[in-house]
Amino acid sequence: MSNQDFEMFMKERDLHQKEREVLFSNESFAIGVLQAVSGGALFAGISQSATLIWLAGRVAFLTFTSLMGAALLAAVLSAYSKHEYKKWDVKARASRDSGKYPEVLTRDRLSTLYLALMRRAMASALLAFAVGLIVLLAGSWAHVPATAPAQPAPHYAND
Repeated sequence: MSNQDFEMFMKERDLHQKEREVLFSNESFAIGVLQAVSGGALFAGISQSATLIWLAGRVAFLTFTSLMGAALLAAVLSAYSKHEYKKWDVKARASRDSGKYPEVLTRDRLSTLYLALMRRAMASALLAFAVGLIVLLAGSWAHVPATAPAQPAPHYAND
């Protein structure tokens, strides 16, 4: 790669970097929300397991908790990927400032890879969360027939 090509690459990268900086805080907020809602739904579902099984059935409950666990895992993966993306981005800038141009390209590729992984993990977390809620709601509608009398949720001696 010639010096002129490298300079053009760096100008494009700097413009793209400005866009990344704006999105950085939005991504942090979205990752935090995904972690909070999926983790909250998972633990709330586990703590209310008897009621949810009565309302939606075992299959819907197990599917719901599995999808909430997957959503939480994907949200944590997106947070890790965000950390790695930022780490390699900072290292790429440091290499550029020290004139190590081959390292800049390698580190910039790693930064871009982790950025893409972060965005895919965020989308996966959102999809798993949404499908989990839909399964639980659909299970509730399908599990209790419209003509069935309302029954209270089972209570245990230690409640």
